[in-house]
Amino acid sequence: MVKRCLFFCLCTFLVLGTSFSPISERMLNSHREEPQKRTCFGVLKKLSLMVLDKSALITVATLGAWAGSEYAGVQSQAPLVGLSIYLDYDSVLNHLNSEERAELEAKKKNPARIAEILNNHLFRKTGEAGEMFPYLHPLMASDYFGETPPDTNVCRHKALIMKAIMEHLGISVKLVTGTIKSDDGFSGSHVWIYLPEINKVADPMNNALVSPQDYERIFQAQTNYGLMHFAKPIGVLAR
Repeated sequence: MVKRCLFFCLCTFLVLGTSFSPISERMLNSHREEPQKRTCFGVLKKLSLMVLDKSALITVATLGAWAGSEYAGVQSQAPLVGLSIYLDYDSVLNHLNSEERAELEAKKKNPARIAEILNNHLFRKTGEAGEMFPYLHPLMASDYFGETPPDTNVCRHKALIMKAIMEHLGISVKLVTGTIKSDDGFSGSHVWIYLPEINKVADPMNNALVSPQDYERIFQAQTNYGLMHFAKPIGVLAR
């Protein structure tokens, strides 16, 4: 009886020992190979440093571009309109006929007539080309009144030039950014100006001079606060 009990205990020990040995081995290995504990702090710190590093680079590039544009304006003795375009007002006048010049030089300004004149000239040609770092190739506002206007000639250029000229004449102007619908039904970003003195919207891209209500109805316009409001410091990076 005792021999049977001893035999039974020995078999049980061997069976259980064999069964649990892999588990014990895995537990020991898992303890030895336990992964290093990590927190998000280190990762976030590295990410923050990367963002700050890139932000500093972008800031330096923007300030350098802005300084380049301002320097070009000083050299040409013309104020910066935005997007590396400079207002050479006297040269703009040379592109107008005698009646148009008389309107702009009149002591008592007629905002509606002046807006109509500028619309007619700026409307004539629209381009599609863009340019990176345009401060390396600055343009003058008068370039947009010549027989062959620049290719970089879409709504943002026209609106900024028109705004600069009218403000030079002492006429209050507000730059407006938003979206309008084209003839094919698609909405797209757009820039135009508002003349509060006469409550009119002027859109040199579309040669429009209408009330805000009519402009909204005709073009299904929706306004928003876009980057073009910062065209002077930011727009110098890309025309």
